[in-house]
Amino acid sequence: MSSRRTVPESPPDAPAARGSGRAPLGTRELWAFIAPFAAPVRSRLVGALALGAVSLAAAALIPLQVDAVLANQGNVAVTALVIAALMGLSVATSSLSHTTSYRASAVVGQSLAQFVYDRTLLSPMLRQTGMRRPSVISRHTSDVDRVEEALDRTVTEGLPGLGRIVVSLALLLYLEPKAGIVTMGATAVFLLLNSHIGRYMLERDKARLDTSSELGAVVDESITAGRNLTGMNLVDWMSRRFASRADNLRIATEDQKREANRLVTAARVTGYVALLSVVLIALVSGGSEAGAIAASVLYIEAVVRGLEALPPWLRDVRLALTSKRRIEQITSATQRVSHDSRVATHTGEALLVIRDLALVPGHSLVEGDLPVPRGGVVAVVVDLGVSINGFLEVLSGDANPDSGCVLLDGIDVRQPTVKRRIMLVTDDPHLMDASVRDHLRAADPHVRPADVERTLTVMGLGHLSRLADGGLDAPLGSHGAALSVHERQRLMIAMAACSSADVIVLQDLPVLADPDSAAPILAELARKPDRTVIVATKSADIAAFASHVIAPIGSRILCGAHRDLLERPEYKAAWERQAAGGIDERILAEVPQSQRDVLRARLITEHFNAGETLYRFGSPGDRIIFVMEGRVAIHAPDEFGVEQLIGDVGPGNFCGDVGQSHAPRAETARAVDDTMVRTLSVEAWSAGVLGLLDSDPVERRVLTCVLRADNPTIDTLPQLVLGQSHDETVLALSTLIERGQVRVDDQGRLSISARRRSRAGAAAVLDRLVEL
Repeated sequence: MSSRRTVPESPPDAPAARGSGRAPLGTRELWAFIAPFAAPVRSRLVGALALGAVSLAAAALIPLQVDAVLANQGNVAVTALVIAALMGLSVATSSLSHTTSYRASAVVGQSLAQFVYDRTLLSPMLRQTGMRRPSVISRHTSDVDRVEEALDRTVTEGLPGLGRIVVSLALLLYLEPKAGIVTMGATAVFLLLNSHIGRYMLERDKARLDTSSELGAVVDESITAGRNLTGMNLVDWMSRRFASRADNLRIATEDQKREANRLVTAARVTGYVALLSVVLIALVSGGSEAGAIAASVLYIEAVVRGLEALPPWLRDVRLALTSKRRIEQITSATQRVSHDSRVATHTGEALLVIRDLALVPGHSLVEGDLPVPRGGVVAVVVDLGVSINGFLEVLSGDANPDSGCVLLDGIDVRQPTVKRRIMLVTDDPHLMDASVRDHLRAADPHVRPADVERTLTVMGLGHLSRLADGGLDAPLGSHGAALSVHERQRLMIAMAACSSADVIVLQDLPVLADPDSAAPILAELARKPDRTVIVATKSADIAAFASHVIAPIGSRILCGAHRDLLERPEYKAAWERQAAGGIDERILAEVPQSQRDVLRARLITEHFNAGETLYRFGSPGDRIIFVMEGRVAIHAPDEFGVEQLIGDVGPGNFCGDVGQSHAPRAETARAVDDTMVRTLSVEAWSAGVLGLLDSDPVERRVLTCVLRADNPTIDTLPQLVLGQSHDETVLALSTLIERGQVRVDDQGRLSISARRRSRAGAAAVLDRLVEL
């Protein structure tokens, strides 16, 4: 088996040469562009041209030897052997020239495609700025193909065609041509061979198109999940995935060109069959003009073949030149995120510092330096008028501010070496067509199986080990479609937890909206020593849970503990505005005014596009969903496992039974059209059932662990309550036991009391909610 050439890790720099108006057809511009990518295979291309020249020379000498035989000059047997040797040499060198050329051209195409892809990851086109997605994809596929094809045709057809014309015309002047061609039979044989080989070429062409589509799919994934890709430092992983698909495309290209080479070789053999027939006729007839006729036919045929090769070759060169200019729209574009080397001063302290920052012109958020506390959880609370996503992208080095900068260890976070230490988990629920395990290994190639199991369990994804067709090794489909939106977001957070990032930045994610669900996840993310977890939130409980709060409000940033900032009128007013806009009054129409604040604080607003999955069959029942706008289709598998539509849910109704805590879903819910819902977590539901909806947050987390675990003991429970100290957990558990809400048996095992004991008002809220 022949070895496969891999693409260099560092693509060549984009050539700076531009076309000269004096260069015919812009060929000088095209070859200057191709030269850096052809450098590793330059010797192969030169070798292919040399082999083509040898083939051309051997073919040019054959008519002269034929003329000598038919003119009875010299030893006939020796001359016949020379002719046979020249024929074999011409066929062999021509075939080897084609093979060497298309393999070298395929390597050039692979290297060029990798270069364009790597530049796309850094360009504005990754976010479809200035260029639509299909145009970006076509520059990686069809445009690269045209450049590759032009190079191959130049080596195998264009330059040899020119040489063939010149040599054949010169030799025809030496001979006296006679009209007479014996080619009909040979043409028929060639047509039969063409029909036979053509069937195989159709298969090879289709295989190459399919492989090309797979390559385009990787680019499409990168564009769709561009914010996750750059924010979570997945560029290297995706670049490796692209390189693998590009290598498959190169192999498919070689297979396709192999069949084309067979066709070219068959045409050459057919021509020589015609030559042999002419020689035999001359030998039998003994005619004195047979040699001249045979030589003339061969030279005329050579001239015709050379002329026929010129138009398609020149057309390929023109198309390649157009593609080259289209490709440069990406490779020559200004990078999406700039790097300011002026602030690259090492301080020796791994601390985030916001310096003179403004997101929009004329509105400075920070004057001077504002340090972000190192380690623990930092909540970001953003008021109306400030883009929370924009602020977090700047904070993580994934976007440019209008002015100022953010430093980590004294270096601008946009610098690639520093950017790798910061991971941004965006609110785009798009993943790759890879397995769960592959996604986690993209964050940390050396992650241990035990850490994978632990992380997935903490993130509420332990059930993914039972995915069909391979569990954690099963491909997730296009954009991770095999998972629901919430599962995809949880997996993104799991990737961040497995990474070595010093700073993890989380945008406002629905899976982190509920404080009881978010607490163990944030505690897992902050488990690594000195890691800083920055989370955007609209929950006062999460803000209180965090060790520090950053609040860009109005024209400045407020910093401090949540309880201290509540004394600031502007901070308190920001929370009041968020609470007022967080829930639709239609849900509260039948709820007493005194109870609405309790419900408003726990219901979460979410939006789903048509076709997106709200939750899947078999996933844990972690929330109840109230439909406010749009419709949700309910699907369930029949006895044969085939998904069937069993109904739909419209505004005013709900889906997602949470009668049993985290019991597997018996159905799949999918948005029929663009849908807005309000969700309530199973933790909040369970707390409400036991009268704890408006109780202490630590008590709710203890209750959640008792509900989830299989009869934990008093000794093991503190280890299960993440984010709380041992003493806090024991104190909350003692309070729940004294109230009769948690029972302890003789072996010290804990369970929930069967009798519902409600505080005033909490039960009424849940009962009213169920009636909706």
